[in-house]
Amino acid sequence: MGVFQQFLDDKQISPAVLLRRSRQLEAQSAEDRVLKRKRSAHRREKEGQQKPYAEKGLDKPRSGRGLSEQQLAAAREDRPVSPRVRSKLVRAVNALLTKGGGAPADAKALFGEVAARVGPTTKKAAS
Repeated sequence: MGVFQQFLDDKQISPAVLLRRSRQLEAQSAEDRVLKRKRSAHRREKEGQQKPYAEKGLDKPRSGRGLSEQQLAAAREDRPVSPRVRSKLVRAVNALLTKGGGAPADAKALFGEVAARVGPTTKKAAS
């Protein structure tokens, strides 16, 4: 049994509840769609391309994708998962913990010494 699974057992968090909460947290709202549209318009502007999004107050919209069962299974078995999946797991677990009146947990408490998955590095060939 992995560190993450042990944490879920200690806090009595069901995997199905965790998946549902993640889906709810990551769902796109009308505000996220507006942000996507504004960021797209910002990229098309000539003078806007040099300015960062933060300067215009354009936060990053939510992805619209919650955790999948495969991602949760990998985390429960202490297999390395990507940093994006780890952050979604932390957000969902903290939402459940704070709803129950507990203190939020950090990634170190959830995953222990399991490193984040590093994807393949591809370099573009210089033409």
